[in-house]
Amino acid sequence: MFKRSLLVIALSSALAACGGSDSSTDSTTGDNGGGNETASSTIVTEGVITGFGSVYVNGERYRSDNATIALDNAQSGTESDLKVGMVVKMKATRSGNETPEASEIEYEEEIQGRVDFIDIDNQAFTVLGQTINFDDVTEFVGVTDSTLAVGNFVEISGYLNEDGEFYATLVELESDEDELKVKGNVAGLDTDAQTFMLGELTIDYSQANFEEMTADDLQDGLAIKVEGSQYDSTTDTLIADSIEQKDSRLDDDVDELEVAGVVGNYDAAAGTFIIKGYQVALDDDTEFDEGEEADLSNGVRIKVEARNDGESWIAEEIEFQEYRAVGRTEGAVSEIDADNGLITVNGIEFLTTSQTRYKDDSDADLRQFTFDDIAVNDVLRVIAREDQQGQAIALKIKRLDEEDRDGEIKGVPNDISESGFSLAGVEVIINDETRFKTDDSRISLDEFIALFDGDTELRVEVEGEWDGDQLIAHKVEVDLEDQDDADDGDDEGDDRQGYTEYEGEVTDVNGEAFTVNGIEARLTTDSELKINDEEVTLQAFVDALAEGVVVEVEGQWQEQSYVLVYEAEIDD
Repeated sequence: MFKRSLLVIALSSALAACGGSDSSTDSTTGDNGGGNETASSTIVTEGVITGFGSVYVNGERYRSDNATIALDNAQSGTESDLKVGMVVKMKATRSGNETPEASEIEYEEEIQGRVDFIDIDNQAFTVLGQTINFDDVTEFVGVTDSTLAVGNFVEISGYLNEDGEFYATLVELESDEDELKVKGNVAGLDTDAQTFMLGELTIDYSQANFEEMTADDLQDGLAIKVEGSQYDSTTDTLIADSIEQKDSRLDDDVDELEVAGVVGNYDAAAGTFIIKGYQVALDDDTEFDEGEEADLSNGVRIKVEARNDGESWIAEEIEFQEYRAVGRTEGAVSEIDADNGLITVNGIEFLTTSQTRYKDDSDADLRQFTFDDIAVNDVLRVIAREDQQGQAIALKIKRLDEEDRDGEIKGVPNDISESGFSLAGVEVIINDETRFKTDDSRISLDEFIALFDGDTELRVEVEGEWDGDQLIAHKVEVDLEDQDDADDGDDEGDDRQGYTEYEGEVTDVNGEAFTVNGIEARLTTDSELKINDEEVTLQAFVDALAEGVVVEVEGQWQEQSYVLVYEAEIDD
């Protein structure tokens, strides 16, 4: 299944959206083509780009032929510079029912820097001391979630999720490793030491140049962007070269607001809340989708459409977006129902919606790839959720060449036996090399089968290698989190329990023990050890350990104090 993501830096951002296609129509103020005057309105939109033709944000197509596109404050961008997964701010004009036309599109990455640590098990990694969460919907460019490595220099776009943690919508490998960038809100300002905090990162502004502001303008809560070139990972300190105040809004003379984000400062009695810096009020005509007014609360993720009544923003429609992906499969399309937006892969019928993201990674490489471009026998990777009726809803559809299938699938298994099972419409084969684990520990094949006695429905993730339409399982992981969700205990040390898998640089070596990211790992004669894919002895592995060496570790927490290593690998 999809795992949930993790972090904390305050920033301006947004959420999900769509794909699809429609024909281009002229949208001019004052005339709808029939000689009748048509009222036009100005819209502000913030959200994630989910497709092109022109640009899709928050489930709606915006014509972008005449838009000024600014990337990282440079007013010289083109639509080809934009990518699926980027969080953008947009101003547009709508005339009647015609396709809105964008006049301004702005994009800035939230973080740019070197990957210092990867928490593989929890789908998170660290850049500039900030924890970045990702999942199967996150778009990776130039790298994948499985090939991301410590030392990679990446650009990240994203937003705060419903837990107040940072979630990446885009992770892009960068070649320019000179500029370190981070956005956030000032906290813990110390004017004597000339430092402040962005999340867990300390900013030293003693040498900084200030753009359109001065050091005296700094105050806790101020939204800023920091650029630097010197980062000390031991003290988690960035030496700022430049600091710029950020205004997250484009609300001058705006009639309509369409943004997605997390509810804050919710006042149920007054019927008001803040989203993306905008104060929004409910009224008797506010419509709710995928939920009702009683479901509104701080931290809930929504998409809101609102109008400006001259004094405040009035919510016309609120769509709840509290869902997570629970399925992943790869295979050829066997059936398409264009009238109902349905597509069948591996015998599973997926419903597409305005929220479905589309990306073409096949040799065809269509930039404007939509549902209409999918054909029977196309190979797709589909990421999905389930609605309350059990319908599979496609969150992300990526077209692949057959040889580019990565052999990762997720879902609830059926027909489990000692030789295999069915998962996500795929026949999974178990052999002597297959390893089994839960969130807590390694388990045997017999223990794996026993977990599914009776009517138990647990979600499983399989990593393997394709053999035709069968998947030979290398690793099978059972997700017990769903079963444990009822236990909301907040015991100290929960993050140091169970099975763990991570990658990072060695900071200390002590005999057959070594430390990565503050985690002590202990080797034994039973540990399976590799250097550059070659199995080695315990002594050879210990001899290769040194400060700065990158190690990938799989193991089990012991007494919440150290990790007993099952497998470890050094890859030069």
